[in-house]
This record gives sequence, structure tokens and C-alpha cells, in this order.
Amino acid sequence: MTSVQTHLPVGFSITVPDDWYEFDIHPASRDDNIRRAVNARIREAPELAEHRQALLKALRGVAREAWETGALYCGCMADEFDSVPLTANLTVSVVSTRSPTGELVDLDPRAMSAALKSKAARHGGDTWQRVSTVDIEDVGPAARTEGVEDLPVPGTPRKLRSVTMQTFVRMPGVNDYVCVVTATSPRHELQEMFLELFDTVSGTFRFEYPA
Repeated sequence: MTSVQTHLPVGFSITVPDDWYEFDIHPASRDDNIRRAVNARIREAPELAEHRQALLKALRGVAREAWETGALYCGCMADEFDSVPLTANLTVSVVSTRSPTGELVDLDPRAMSAALKSKAARHGGDTWQRVSTVDIEDVGPAARTEGVEDLPVPGTPRKLRSVTMQTFVRMPGVNDYVCVVTATSPRHELQEMFLELFDTVSGTFRFEYPA
């Protein structure tokens, strides 16, 4: 479990699987942290040594993107199965709930779900999005979107089809901000497996209060 403090009176914690990478995403320290994390994993699993440079590149890209989007936390899966790379990442951001005109968005999870749009797939390989309200233990109801969408690749005009899940968690006692737990993987053909994994990890989200 990793705990994160915010600029608000409440922080948060989240737990990812033991074989995921967690690291500080601040530009001044992330490269060293990622290098240490990869080296530690290779000591545990020497067969990963031949993939060291690929792991470093992938994790640095994820960390850079997380920082640029304002995330406070980033966890990343980078593995392979039958010589096929499996990657996924999860970020947690604290986002303002005020509209461009300064009005507060309704933070009731049902209202947030109603404001989000579902999309049905038109054919087998099409993008889609499902909207729901989920209940997180010790946290309460939260709005959620999940599906397959084309995400922009930062710094390029390209888009990458990915399986995604976003969970919008209302912060207790704070009306101006909401926590957004975002999980994605480019392995959209394994969407059922990854959505189940994302649901499990997102379900570990908890709020923490200063002592």
C-alpha cells in the first residue's frame, strides 16, 4: 500500500500487485527512482535483464505522461507472457470540480454518472464505453467509466487504442476537488482481464487523514 499526501486536508492510499512498479514521478528524481526499481526487479528475476532498456524506456514514458497530466501517483505493470509484452499503468489525480465559468460540478456519484456518456461498439473491434456507479469499501459510491478508446499519444498526432477505466471518487469534506483513478493498457484485446484487474486495484483506494 502506498500513501500519498495532497495539498488538501485529506490524502489517499492505494495498493497495486507486488510485481508492479511504483515510483516518484517528479522530473528531478524519477529517472533515478525508475532505474533503482528496475535494477531491484532484475535482481529478483534475472531473466528480465535482457529487457532492461525496454523497461526503462516504457516506465520513463509512463512517468513523464503521468506528471504532465497532473497525477500525484503512478503505478505501472511491465511484464511479458509467452514473449508477448504486457503493460498497464494506473494514476491517481486530484482534479478541480469547477466548470470553466467557476460553477461547482454536482459531486453526487449518480449525477456524475448521468453526466458521462456511454457508447456502444458498432462492430467487434470498435471502441466502446460503459458508465456505472460502483461502491468502494470504506469510501462509498463512485462514478465510473470503462471500455476501449483511442487515447492521444503525448507529443505526437497519433492515438493508441487502449482498454481504460476511470473511477471518480468524491473527497470527504472537500467540494472543489475529486480524485480520479485512471487505469489503462494498450493490450485492448485482453480487455476483460485488464478491466477485472483495474476494478480490483481501484477497489483498494482509501482516504487518509493527517494524524
